[in-house]
Amino acid sequence: MGQLIRIEVENFKSYKGHQVIGPFGPFTAVIGPNGSGKSNLMDAISFVLGVKNSHLRSVQLKELLYHSPHTMGSKEIIKKASVTIVLQVEDDEFHFKRSITITGGSEYYVNNDQVDYQEYKNQLEKFNIITRAKNFLVFQGDVEAIASQSPRDLTELIEVMSGSIEYLKEYETLKKEEKNAAELSNSSFNKKRAIANELKSVLKQKSELENYEKKKSELSKLNVEYMLWKLLQQDSKIEKDQLEIESMASQVTSLLSDSNKLGLEVESQRRVQAKSFKELSKADKSVKILEKQLEENQPTLIAYKGKSEIIAKKVSSLISNIETLNSDSKRQKSITQTMERELERVKSAKNRAKESSESSLGKGNFKSQSDESEAISEYYKLESQLNSESQKESESLNQISLKISTLEMKIAKAIKKKEDLDKQNSEKEEKKRIYETQLIENSTSWNELTANRDKITADISKTKKSHEKVRANELELNEKLKIILQQISQTKAIENESKKERKDAEVLAALKRLFKNVYGRVSELCKPTQRKYELAAMITFGKFAEAIVVDSQSTAIECIRYLREQRAGKATFLPLDSLSTNTVSDSLRRAHPNSRLVIDVLEYDSKYSKAISFVCGSNIVCDTLEVARELCYTRNLSVKAITLDGSVIHKSGNITGGTFSSSGSLKTSLDKWERGNINSLIKTRDELTISLDKLTKGRNFSHLIENLEIQLSDVETQCLISNDNLVRTKRWLESYSLEVNSLNRQIDVVTEELEAYYSEKRFLEKELRITTDKYNKASEPIFRKFCNKYNFSSIEEFNSIMETKKKNSSQQLEFSNLISKLENQLLFEKEQLDIIQNDLSRKKELLDQVNADLISTKTEIKMLESTLNSQIKELSKLRKEYNNLQEAYSFETSKLNIIRSQFSDATSSMDVINKSKSAKETDLVKSFDKKLAVLRKCRLENINIPLTSGSLNSIPISLASISTMTENVGNSDLFNNPVHNIKPDYTSLPQSVKAKLNSKTISDEFSADSQEIVSLDTDYSSRIASINLELSSMAPISLAREKLNSLQKRLEDSDKEFSNLRNVAKDVHSRFSSVKKNRYELFTRMYNHISQSIDKFYKILTKSSIFPIGGTAYLNLENTEEPYLGGVKYHAMPPLKRFRDMELLSGGEKTVAALALLFALQSYLPSPFFVLDEVDAALDLANVVQLANYLRLRSSQSQILDNKDNIESEIQKRSRKSESKKTDPSNFQFIVISLKQPLYERAGTLVGIYKDQENNSSRTLTLDLNRYPD
Repeated sequence: MGQLIRIEVENFKSYKGHQVIGPFGPFTAVIGPNGSGKSNLMDAISFVLGVKNSHLRSVQLKELLYHSPHTMGSKEIIKKASVTIVLQVEDDEFHFKRSITITGGSEYYVNNDQVDYQEYKNQLEKFNIITRAKNFLVFQGDVEAIASQSPRDLTELIEVMSGSIEYLKEYETLKKEEKNAAELSNSSFNKKRAIANELKSVLKQKSELENYEKKKSELSKLNVEYMLWKLLQQDSKIEKDQLEIESMASQVTSLLSDSNKLGLEVESQRRVQAKSFKELSKADKSVKILEKQLEENQPTLIAYKGKSEIIAKKVSSLISNIETLNSDSKRQKSITQTMERELERVKSAKNRAKESSESSLGKGNFKSQSDESEAISEYYKLESQLNSESQKESESLNQISLKISTLEMKIAKAIKKKEDLDKQNSEKEEKKRIYETQLIENSTSWNELTANRDKITADISKTKKSHEKVRANELELNEKLKIILQQISQTKAIENESKKERKDAEVLAALKRLFKNVYGRVSELCKPTQRKYELAAMITFGKFAEAIVVDSQSTAIECIRYLREQRAGKATFLPLDSLSTNTVSDSLRRAHPNSRLVIDVLEYDSKYSKAISFVCGSNIVCDTLEVARELCYTRNLSVKAITLDGSVIHKSGNITGGTFSSSGSLKTSLDKWERGNINSLIKTRDELTISLDKLTKGRNFSHLIENLEIQLSDVETQCLISNDNLVRTKRWLESYSLEVNSLNRQIDVVTEELEAYYSEKRFLEKELRITTDKYNKASEPIFRKFCNKYNFSSIEEFNSIMETKKKNSSQQLEFSNLISKLENQLLFEKEQLDIIQNDLSRKKELLDQVNADLISTKTEIKMLESTLNSQIKELSKLRKEYNNLQEAYSFETSKLNIIRSQFSDATSSMDVINKSKSAKETDLVKSFDKKLAVLRKCRLENINIPLTSGSLNSIPISLASISTMTENVGNSDLFNNPVHNIKPDYTSLPQSVKAKLNSKTISDEFSADSQEIVSLDTDYSSRIASINLELSSMAPISLAREKLNSLQKRLEDSDKEFSNLRNVAKDVHSRFSSVKKNRYELFTRMYNHISQSIDKFYKILTKSSIFPIGGTAYLNLENTEEPYLGGVKYHAMPPLKRFRDMELLSGGEKTVAALALLFALQSYLPSPFFVLDEVDAALDLANVVQLANYLRLRSSQSQILDNKDNIESEIQKRSRKSESKKTDPSNFQFIVISLKQPLYERAGTLVGIYKDQENNSSRTLTLDLNRYPD
């Protein structure tokens, strides 16, 4: 068999440019670090062999092109890529190439010749490379899935590799054809049998035909007689209704005249009332506008007053600030003037000291400056000589001088410190004084704010109390108004109820007049035996109190139809023939001495017992609520108990009611005389409404409270700020007091130190004089010549002059420093004075502005108060006018209601007569409709009734035409209708039948039908129904003979059709059996092979030194008849382990089982090479070594299994359509991607993949390990 010798990739995924990977040996291991491109090599092999994109980790082919981060922004974009594999068979090479085009499509090449995909796939299949089955590779992570795949998936894999799947489409088509042919054949047979059975019934139909025609003639004669009888009834009723309609029309004309006059009066009074209402609305609008203006102006006035108070406080604060600034300005001026005087004094002192020094030293002993320098130099030499000769006195003198100098420095430092402390003390004292003043101001402000806060809080409390009082009055007025409105509503309800009762009574009277068996309402048909049971009875009746009792359901339907046509309202009907009632237990009658069944406390006619029993049920009336509770709760009787006062205990246990109810049918809250009191109630309602309006509009508490609460919030905020300022001022004052005390203590300490320093200095100066005298006596001989030379009486004179000069120089320096310090201090104080004066100017300007605002605000307040006073007076005047107009409107409305009541009574009377007239006209139209229905029935059913005039042909047949004719014809045109022109000839009607319509029956009771008429109608209907029943049971067929001939011909055709369909079914079954056999043989041959060999492969992979036999693996078919329709179950038992399902095996055990299955499949239909991607991931070291040894052995030796002949015959069969390129299948090639050393070190060839970081591309290296034996 051929082998894969190399792979050529160009710009595919991570492989840049054209690269040749290989050569590949019989057992090649691909290794490399993660991310180097091993999986991309797997994708390249899959890509060139036609595997789908989903397995290549990409959606589009363009994603397989090489992309480098370095070329993302450049113009160097790769648009094409390709992969080529080279297979070698003996000395021939075969090149298979697949490339990606610029458009993102694929091109296929075989030996550099471009072909389509199907041809490309066919060429690969010649080498047993089946893309659909993927028998040449195993993807990373798929090896366990192969072992764990479902039986059905394994069946599909065997079908693909065995080739039986090629028969799948033909198999399914022929199977469907076979099924359809069998169904058609069976259908044809059933059809033939049905026709044969039908022939048997034709003869029987023929014998029934003659009997049917005889009965039909008898029915025709009876129908004519019955139709004449029904037409006679309608003609008699039409004549009667015409007379009554004419009488009612004259009454309506008279009432119409009276109604028109009252209508004109109503319209006239309505205009007067409308005019009064217009004036009232106008006045109400004016009141509301003025009230709105008041509501808008009052908050504005309050806001201005609040603003005025705020501005006044601001003015007071500014005045206080100006006074403080004036005081500060005066103080600062005083400080500045003091500083200026001090500066002048120091300057004068400096000058005086300078002049004094110059005057005292002006007559010196030196002729020139050089003489003085020479004398000083000579003096120091002599002094050095003296120090060496009188060392002890010199050292003592120096020590005392040094101590005095140190003391003078300490004194100067202490004086400086005292001056600084005095200055700090004065500053702190000034700050303390400022904060004391500020504390007084803050305390005053805090007291004012707290007093204002308490005042506002009191105002809010007072306003809320007033608001509550007004609300209480408002609630009281609302409660009174509610009661009045309820009384008005109840009074109107009584009036409306009385009108409704009259209307319902008229409707009931009409129903009783039109329909004989309408008996009346439930509440009218019975009454309680005693008055005390009335309430319990009415509660029991409930909604059925107004229900109408009729004899039958048909009567109820007719009544409902009449109500709908007349639009006379709604009603509930209780038909006695269809009511179902439950028998009441006698034990309930003996349940308690003070309880009775409701039905037992009613008097009624026995004919209505069914309706009364239906309404009352098992309800019990009890004397007291305690009796009802005992029955329902203690004795647990499932009944509805009603007490005499109206309390009800329902079957559910709930209690409702009590005393009397003012709703529904139980109206006891108002008596009839209250109907006339409606006007006084309305007047009271209007008065209460006006009072409520005044009370509501006269108050503006919510707005006032809101403004006060806003003010309170502002004041509280100011209180918090003032309190913070007060606390902060106190804290600062305490701090400065402590600092002043501390400074005073420090000044006292420094003063004491100075006194000690001065005392010590005086002592040292005394000692210095004594020591100096001794020193001078010793120095006199040495300095005598010097003194004579420079005209000094003694050396002390020279020392005194030098010391004076030194002191004068030091004093001048001190004066200069002090002057500079005073000038700087003066400049600072002047700047402070300027700041205070500028601030004072700004405050004065701000005070002028605030005063102007205060004057403007007070002016606005006066104007608003004036406006509000005038508006209040105007509002009072307008409300008075509104009350007068409201009284006038109430009078006009009362007058209009009286006239309307008269008009309503007149109209109601006219409506009653009109409704009665309309009812009669409806009856007349119904009679015409019934007559028309009878005539139409005669025409439709060909009932030839005798006529004296007219023709049945003028009667339309379609219902739509009849509906149009009856709708478009008014009552006045009924007699011009074609129906009226048709006059039946009643002479053929038996005299006994005519006698039924005597003078008694043509009366008011005619519409309800007398018993005799109903009996006759029933007789006719029963006779006609009897004959119709006989005719319907006969069901003769007039075309029986013709049908017989037709059936015989159909039987012959059906027999021929059945023979043809049976032959077709046999042919389809034969072809289906052939395809089924071929598919079965291909599938079974491969299944038998892998079933026999899989155990051998599994044993090879699982045997070890501990268990040299190895494990066991086998396959089972779920469907042995047609195995390709079921699944193939795969079981594997590792060595030394019990049987378990494949899902329960470990990852390594599943991997070994999957490899055994793959090798078994490969042994049946081996591809030139087999690529395994990290199939050893889940294997331990021993299994990896076992797998590596097997792969090495399998790739280097002849066929392991002894079925070479079978494999060769199968290969020849699969490639029978074209010349095969296969050679010797004994050797096998494995390409394994692995990261485990025990596997790849046993390979014959290594392909190493690494990442070229410089080009960002994958690169390969190949090493032949066969050159390096173990």
